[in-house]
Amino acid sequence: MADNVSGIGYGLNWPWYVAIAGAIVVTFIAALIISIPAVRIIRGEYLILLTLAFQLGGQQTMVVAKTATGGAYGVAGIPPITIGEIDFSGYTDLGTFHIAIVMFIVTLLVILIAFGIANSPFGRILKTLREQDSVVSSVGKNPVTPELLAFGIAAAIAGGIGAIFALSQGAIIPGNFNLDLSILIISVVVLGGTGNLLGTVIGAIFLGALEPILRSALGDSAIPWRAVIYGSALILMTYLRPQGILPEGAKLKLRRKSRQESIPVTQAEAIARLCRTKELAGFNSDEVLELRDLKKSFGGLTAVNGASFKIPRGKITALIGPNGAGKTTIFNMITGTLKPDSGQVYLRDKEITLLGAVKIAQSGIARSFQDVRLCERLTALENVMVAVPNQLGENLLNLVFKPRACRRREKEVRARAFECLAVLGVADKAFELISDLSYGDQKLVAIARLLATDCEVLLLDEPTSGVDPSNVEGVMQGVMKLRDIGCTVCLIEHSVYFVEKLADRAVFLDQGVVLAEGSVESLMNNKELSELYFGG
Repeated sequence: MADNVSGIGYGLNWPWYVAIAGAIVVTFIAALIISIPAVRIIRGEYLILLTLAFQLGGQQTMVVAKTATGGAYGVAGIPPITIGEIDFSGYTDLGTFHIAIVMFIVTLLVILIAFGIANSPFGRILKTLREQDSVVSSVGKNPVTPELLAFGIAAAIAGGIGAIFALSQGAIIPGNFNLDLSILIISVVVLGGTGNLLGTVIGAIFLGALEPILRSALGDSAIPWRAVIYGSALILMTYLRPQGILPEGAKLKLRRKSRQESIPVTQAEAIARLCRTKELAGFNSDEVLELRDLKKSFGGLTAVNGASFKIPRGKITALIGPNGAGKTTIFNMITGTLKPDSGQVYLRDKEITLLGAVKIAQSGIARSFQDVRLCERLTALENVMVAVPNQLGENLLNLVFKPRACRRREKEVRARAFECLAVLGVADKAFELISDLSYGDQKLVAIARLLATDCEVLLLDEPTSGVDPSNVEGVMQGVMKLRDIGCTVCLIEHSVYFVEKLADRAVFLDQGVVLAEGSVESLMNNKELSELYFGG
């Protein structure tokens, strides 16, 4: 794509800098066109396959469209980059040296851009999307725009470099941009380690040095061996060391930092601050959430059949009932991940039924999941920081034009995340990678992430599921702290002990129907409900 633009620029007598800028803009737009439908339905390896398919299609289009592109022979005679008397072409040794300097500078610039993005709030969202894409929308962040921009920026960088390459070579030949080159690029990332800039640079140097070494040793027969080596490296690294030569790299850096940095807030201080925040927010309604006649069927199976109940402000309400009662389906409808067949959901007397997951979270409802859905390659602090609302640095334009404001806001976000971890009693784990924490601590970090959203209503889906019995008490204390600071909690939990100790009231469901509401004690003392719950 970039080389086509360079060729068109040559035909139109564009200056070299206009051709490069045009390549950047056109590839950015083309990437958006490709990715807009793709990011909504395609993930992971399938997105790589899609981009490879477009690359092969573009290459063959260049071969077929002979009038515009010169066909398989490409376009020759493109004037090189010149600045005054300095030649940046690949025709002479001096020109080759000059273009090498340019590419070295461009490489450093790209590394700086990638480093800045990766360590920004925008990059934090991208990392969360990489590991747990459903979490981003559940905390009220738009998951689509960051993916589109990341796709477009990567394409724009490649477009600019491709244009420089075409101008330095003085020609565009479709055969130079075949599948082998794509496999090389993928191999560089896999070899170096995804998410690791230093590892990727090392991988590029290692694989890039292979070709001249092979050429000096094997001559013209080096070309097929190059493809064999790239493919073998990709396969072996995928199986033997999928994290690459260097993993993401945060682990040692953050552990060193954790030894130097003290915890900035105690649990008592954090609870006091968050209580004041809730008081200032002025949540005055007695019943903050109401469900009216919700129904949902999957094929011929009715999961929820006319569920209606209210959630009181500042209390812990438990949804209880046997497996298959429709509890999680109700959570999914409340949070917008499932659309009800009929019925309404009201938050503070405002209908939110059809708002969608992101808008509902922004309105004041956040949820956890039965599995913790934390990002294992991020620290506990980073997992919580991603949920804090109104982060300036999540907008790329703010990162470019308002860097100081973004840094100030990042300090506030960091402090807020520390407070949430402190409330749940895991502030001392802030700099630990999630993969190093016990499952009980992971559950507490997931709840801290909910608290960081500033949402009025927090939905907890089986908070003790999978937790070792010795850690259940810690989770219980964490949920109690949510109520203490004024949060409205609705939870699904199968542990009767947990529900009896925590819940102010309960809603009993069976086969998608609300059978009873009231205190946990009164529901558990009901013989018919007990038999349904425990089996009788």
